[in-house]
Amino acid sequence: MAGRDKLKTRLPPVMIRGKNLALTAPALIAEIEYRGWTHDGKLRHPSFKGLRDEADAGDVYRLPES
Repeated sequence: MAGRDKLKTRLPPVMIRGKNLALTAPALIAEIEYRGWTHDGKLRHPSFKGLRDEADAGDVYRLPES
């Protein structure tokens, strides 16, 4: 993915642990379908459906914690 190289960054947007990470700036919006949330706040059975148009960025929001 040549486009991803333009998004690479040295510092993560959030603190995470891992080995051999490829850090990128959060610039793309993905459409993700999922079955629900686990008890610890993770997506259950997530599936990548594709990238959204930048014009849709205003429609993106975080679901409230339950």
